[in-house]
Amino acid sequence: MWIKLLATAVSLSILLTGCRSSQRAGAAQEIEDKSPVIVEINGAPEHLAAFERFVKARLSDFYPQSAQNQTDSDQLRSRLFDEFVQRQIIVREAQRRGISTTDEEIQRAVEDQHRQTSGEGTGQQPPALGSQERVEEIKCDLLTIKYYKSAVLGDVRVTPEEIEGYYKQNEARYRQQNGFYVREIRVATAGEAEEIHQQLLRKPGDFATLAREHSKAPTAASGGLMHYATQQLPPVLEQAITPLKVGRISGVVKSNYGFHIFKLEERDAPQPLEKVRQQIEEDLLRGKNQALIDSFNERALAGAQIKVYHDRLGFTYVGNLKQSRNGG
Repeated sequence: MWIKLLATAVSLSILLTGCRSSQRAGAAQEIEDKSPVIVEINGAPEHLAAFERFVKARLSDFYPQSAQNQTDSDQLRSRLFDEFVQRQIIVREAQRRGISTTDEEIQRAVEDQHRQTSGEGTGQQPPALGSQERVEEIKCDLLTIKYYKSAVLGDVRVTPEEIEGYYKQNEARYRQQNGFYVREIRVATAGEAEEIHQQLLRKPGDFATLAREHSKAPTAASGGLMHYATQQLPPVLEQAITPLKVGRISGVVKSNYGFHIFKLEERDAPQPLEKVRQQIEEDLLRGKNQALIDSFNERALAGAQIKVYHDRLGFTYVGNLKQSRNGG
């Protein structure tokens, strides 16, 4: 569930000054940032440079933005702008409450994500974000995580009764053989599929979240998770899944239904309750946490005063921020 922060090799000796972790640092950054103010959130300005940094961090450096038509580009940047506004609402509130990050926390996040990316064997080159830009984004994401943990999630628990009840409801799934558990993201266009695929190669732990946000498959609400028996899927799809090792992600696969990406979660074996108890607890806990975060985000966004300067964005905004709360 937690945001798996962007991976890169970052010089550990650089000055960590991002994301306004104190009032003094905030004033210095606002003076230095000469780019246009594109949105005010509860009266606080957010600059174009910060949004562009966010876009770079969220998109693959290899995503062919130049090949997009204008409509697709506007839709993509509008979605990212909505995410940016939502993230900044949380970041600002975290700062208001005195939540901060340490150099050690950022160093650990950078090293962890660098190890994850290196372990994927994707052959990707270093990303376009410079070291300082990437540290800025990592700090903002860490602030968001720390705020959720301290102010939103509290002491969320899963009871033994909930675990046992879930197992009974899904016992056939846990005891079936000759099949596999796989997550799927299905979208309508090759461009969107390639964008999501590149994000997954960099942040494979975000598969379930991206499935909920983007997949058009019936499994989207469950994070794309589904059990399939052998030979149940069309051959073109099963052939993409069969060679995968557990935890690995397929390439983009085209079918008559659209464009698919799969992540193999598990191959079948009889699984008694005690074998899967911890996994069920983690899944239920993750679901509870995500539900709390989603609900909080909706309330925070609904209560925010947002003024968007559309003429400064550089694209036609077609996102979901209510126009009644938008500015000029």
